[in-house]
Amino acid sequence: MKKILIFIFVLCLATVPASAQKSILFLLPLDADRAAQTDIENINSQQDIDNIFGKTLIHFWEGAQIAISELGDEGNDFHVIVRDVTDAIKLEQVLADMQKVDLIIAPLYGKLFPIVAEFGHKHKIPVVNPFSSRHDIIEKNPYVYKANPSFEARAAYLCNHHPDANFILWTSDTHATHDAEAYQTYFHEHNITYQSVPDSTFFGDHLSRTKDNVVIACFNNAQLFSKGISKTLQTNKLPHFTWIIPEEWLLMDEFNIDNMNGMDVNYFASYFADDAEERTQVFNYKYGERFQCLPSVRNYAYQGYDIAKFFISMILQDYHTPDFDPIAYKFQFKRVDKGGFENIKVRFIHLQDYEFKEVK
Repeated sequence: MKKILIFIFVLCLATVPASAQKSILFLLPLDADRAAQTDIENINSQQDIDNIFGKTLIHFWEGAQIAISELGDEGNDFHVIVRDVTDAIKLEQVLADMQKVDLIIAPLYGKLFPIVAEFGHKHKIPVVNPFSSRHDIIEKNPYVYKANPSFEARAAYLCNHHPDANFILWTSDTHATHDAEAYQTYFHEHNITYQSVPDSTFFGDHLSRTKDNVVIACFNNAQLFSKGISKTLQTNKLPHFTWIIPEEWLLMDEFNIDNMNGMDVNYFASYFADDAEERTQVFNYKYGERFQCLPSVRNYAYQGYDIAKFFISMILQDYHTPDFDPIAYKFQFKRVDKGGFENIKVRFIHLQDYEFKEVK
């Protein structure tokens, strides 16, 4: 029986004694033990691969290895420790055995991250969370870095770029997207006037002919999506509107880019990679040559590279912001009152000529 093997190891990039090095700890839910027992003969499709590896971050770690190699080739001296962590008991054991480290990168699930955050607070170690959108992980903890921008940052972006607009929340009680509540909260807290239109109702009658219109779709239902698109295409001479759609719509079978092209269609992305950019192409080549597969935003390879390159560089440069242009993220960190650091740089993606491009 053929098996898939995943090797968890300690990587050292050293030319000086360990006491002079910075130490970086990766805590990753790789689930290596289970994956190692997988019979490769049972893998016949991409869906089979997603089912086996979908909840692991092996590609995140592979992307991080590219960044680690690049930093080592530049002459930096640091020490990397990797631990496979999938439950609280194992995490507590890892932290109990851990000696002094200078940075912890911990894309962990559920209740595991607060354990790491508390450990970082106690020992004054910066802790990076690459994926959480929850604001509370940085409250009262000055050592946590939250790399994923908050949903409120999306509302702030729209209000800054469309002042005094006619904002329409096209929303739902049963199929609401994760950012729906954040829009309402931001508008209320900043006294922004908006209209709320149910997802079962067409928003066209609520468009203004004298003001800038911004329609924010905050539901994820294929049937209602199709109905709304049909109504939009059938209605003549609608006032112009900037349409903010959920990124999840792009994955729907019903999503047809031909129907949307020509409209002012946009979406917010926590991560976005432009294949036409040189740095993306260079990374794709390095990654493919080393791991014999393709990186993507969906498998988190780009994110692993960005997080490792940015934060390890930051530690090596005594917390100065590194001169680095990420592939999937944009980084601009702001410290919250009595708390940690939150990335406030959102990525706004616009549809033009059948392609999605970031608005810069």
